Amino acid sequence: MSERAQSDSVLAMYGLLAGGARLALPPLVDLPVVRTLRAAMVDRLARSYGVVLTHGARRILVDIEETTTIRGNVTQGIRWVFERFVPGGRAADAVNNVYRTYGAGLLLRRYFEKHRTPADPVFSEIEAERVRAALRAGLALLETDRAQDLVEAVGLPMRTANEVPNTSILERWGEALAATLAEAPAAWLEVAEKRFLETLARYR
Repeated sequence: MSERAQSDSVLAMYGLLAGGARLALPPLVDLPVVRTLRAAMVDRLARSYGVVLTHGARRILVDIEETTTIRGNVTQGIRWVFERFVPGGRAADAVNNVYRTYGAGLLLRRYFEKHRTPADPVFSEIEAERVRAALRAGLALLETDRAQDLVEAVGLPMRTANEVPNTSILERWGEALAATLAEAPAAWLEVAEKRFLETLARYR
C-alpha cells in the first residue's frame, strides 16, 4: 500500500470513529470524544510533515462546529430536533461527523503538502485561527455558489454522455453515472480546496 493510500485510510478511520461516537453517544456528550479523535488525527498529520502543534493550536483546529457562535448554536438545535423528531436523524448526524472529520483531514493534508509557507515548524494559535476559518468555509455544503461549483465539477460525464459513439443509450448513461460516482470525491476536494484557499487568503 502506498504512503498516500495509507494516509487516506487513516483519515477515513478517524472519520468513521467520529461517526461511530455520534451513533453511540447522545448530543453534547459525543462532542468531547469527537474532538479527541480529531486532535489525534491532526497531531498525526502534523508529525508526518515535521510540524509541531501548540496546545492552543490543537484546541482551535478541532473546534470546527462553531459551537460558540450563533450559527453553531443553531446547528446544535438542529441536531436536537433531528434526534427527537426525524426518523434516521441520528444516522444522518453520524454521517455528518464522518464527513466533517474526514474532510478536515483531507484539507489539512493539502495545506501541509502544498500551501503552508512559514518555515517555522511550530504551528501557533494565530495560524490555527486562520486555518480553522478556512476549514469551516471549505466544509460548508449549503452555500449556493458551492453547490453550483460542485454540480459543475461532478456532472461533466453526464453532460457529455451522448457524445460517446457506437454505444446504446443505456451503455452511455450507465458509464456516465459510474464515472460521475468515481469522480465525486476528487471533485468535492477540488471545490472545497478552492474555498479553503480563498478564505485563507483573506486572513493573511
